[in-house]
Amino acid sequence: MKKFDISNLIITQICDAYSYTLEEETVTKSVCEHCVLIIKRRGATKYTVGSKSFTADAERVLFLPANCEYEMQIEEEGECTVIEFDVIDAEALYPCEFYSDSEGDIAASAKNLLLYWKLQGPAYRSKCLSELYDLITQLSNIMSSADSLVGKYPLIHRSVKYIEKNYHKIDLYTPALAKMSGIGETYYRSIFLAVFHMPPARYIQKFRIDKAKELLVSSGGSIEDIAVSTGFANASYFCKVFKSVVGITPTEFAQKSRRFG
Repeated sequence: MKKFDISNLIITQICDAYSYTLEEETVTKSVCEHCVLIIKRRGATKYTVGSKSFTADAERVLFLPANCEYEMQIEEEGECTVIEFDVIDAEALYPCEFYSDSEGDIAASAKNLLLYWKLQGPAYRSKCLSELYDLITQLSNIMSSADSLVGKYPLIHRSVKYIEKNYHKIDLYTPALAKMSGIGETYYRSIFLAVFHMPPARYIQKFRIDKAKELLVSSGGSIEDIAVSTGFANASYFCKVFKSVVGITPTEFAQKSRRFG
């Protein structure tokens, strides 16, 4: 499903704005009374709506429409800012992830809105509404920029192939990959997001997990050996990342695959 243009939202009122930090592995089920924007500066939270999963983290802002039933799981502890608001024609909306910026402007707008809301000074609702529209405009601009960057894939093609051949190496970092492509880190990251809908670090992580899944089914090797052979520093970190991506532990995945595969 094509993502809607978030800049088309017509906001009628802001209902609430707040921040919280929950412990890792906290699980909650609830229903959105209003439309919601979820912004995180660090940490990661997984939201499941029906059969689909979405993530709010430092790279992605999550939008949930009013009356949306969801399950929330804290995968990595971190402060979360939530903005609840009402819009016109909310019935036509659906959950959607929007990639954030690398400069922190979206997080700054959310912080300003939260401050105005808490202080409730003169004209605070108008100030909050202005900050929310500014935040939405930034998300829309990032989406538009991403569309124009897809054609720039040849610039990062060499580094992508390098990742696929050298995923087992621990030292795969964005600055080095950008240098390999002959462009700046910010521009490199922007093209990567536009093409793959995820930042380079997440692409590398997912590629390693996919390779690990193959080995868990076919090789019969130990968790420690598979972790090292797919570029993870140790088995503990590998198991944590694997569960966050796949939803079950490496051992559970191997047992399930051998039973049904």
